[in-house]
Amino acid sequence: MGASVGVIGSAIAQQHLRNILAYLEVPTMGQPEAFIHATDGLFGPTGRLGDAQRKFLQAWMKHYVDWVKWHLSA
Repeated sequence: MGASVGVIGSAIAQQHLRNILAYLEVPTMGQPEAFIHATDGLFGPTGRLGDAQRKFLQAWMKHYVDWVKWHLSA
């Protein structure tokens, strides 16, 4: 997961990191990917994430926690 002010900055950074981790044989979660474009609408007036963004990130985190648990049990 990553966030950037550019449209594809996080995607490029994540791909570069995956290449390094693959060389080191470190397991990485391939899906779902999360590229967050840090725009003015990402946070509401109180500084909190909007409902849609929060739901997306909660779903991603649930998937990540399940992925970690799976690797710990293997």
